[in-house]
Amino acid sequence: MKSLTSLLLIALLIVSGCKPPEKEEVQEPVAVAEPEEPQTYVNSRIPDYQFSIGDFQINEKLENLDLKAFSHFGEFYTEDFSIYRLNRIDYLAEAHFIDDINLFFIDSVLVKVQAFLRVDRTNDFLGKYGRAKIYVSDYSNKKLLETESVLTKVNGKTRINEKLNQYTLKWVREELDISYQVNKKADTAAFKGKEYSNMKLASGDQYRYKLTFQSRDFENQMAWVKWESYKESRGLKATPPSD
Repeated sequence: MKSLTSLLLIALLIVSGCKPPEKEEVQEPVAVAEPEEPQTYVNSRIPDYQFSIGDFQINEKLENLDLKAFSHFGEFYTEDFSIYRLNRIDYLAEAHFIDDINLFFIDSVLVKVQAFLRVDRTNDFLGKYGRAKIYVSDYSNKKLLETESVLTKVNGKTRINEKLNQYTLKWVREELDISYQVNKKADTAAFKGKEYSNMKLASGDQYRYKLTFQSRDFENQMAWVKWESYKESRGLKATPPSD
């Protein structure tokens, strides 16, 4: 009997020893968020104000003009003649080809607008303003015109003779004159730095391309300003108006 009991115990031990291992819990994979690529922020300030050179009309009063993009460049000859110069090029709609602008005032009235260009726009202005008178003053260009024409045909379009390298185009309007000066000579129109006075800088002699709008009587007004300056420098009193 004891041997039978011993055999049963041995059998139970063998069965319990052969019990299959418990099944391990399998966890669902957890999604790991990949790090986001850093975003590039362009901190470019777009001006909330913009103007065009065409916004300035000759004979407009100073008080009626928005000059937030300009600074007072100075007064010359007398306090009646003053110049404002562009100091915020990013406000200018034509900044892709205009480099600088001066506004000339006599008695607080706009009498001249001069724009200085970085590229030649001769043909564009001919298309915009129409036929113009051309003025050539230097010897080499005058000799050229003895044998060649001012205008040539390029791809069926009328263009200024490309061999001309110094000239002035003029358009006459009812209340203003328009002129465009071109100087492509290699030995001229070079900026001379400290040698230039403020007045010469205002004239833009360091630029090769100058577009000017001015009142029809601008030259007469400038003659009056210079005369007043001369009298002031000599201590002369202004002649009282006659009754």
